[in-house]
Amino acid sequence: GVGHIVEALEDNDTLTELYVNSCGLSTKGAISISELIKINQTLQVLVISQNPIGDKGITAIAQSLHCANISKLYISWCSITDSGAVALAAGLRKNHSIELLSV
Repeated sequence: GVGHIVEALEDNDTLTELYVNSCGLSTKGAISISELIKINQTLQVLVISQNPIGDKGITAIAQSLHCANISKLYISWCSITDSGAVALAAGLRKNHSIELLSV
């Protein structure tokens, strides 16, 4: 799954945009992407909309935002409830590069 893609991108220093919207990305996949966010400092745009990542997936993403250079984050229709929104808000407080957020 997406874990293999993440592994391949860990050493990539040219990727600036990653679109994995509407592809059935799971919570596990979102957790893998959160690990990539921590490592890859060139990634600026992340689109994961319309995937059932849920609260655990968005929490993992949110916890990686403090070390990310992401300026645009698209996470609409991701089955996020209030607890996921709280986690996202906490992550956004620690991020200083987000310019666009689509929820």
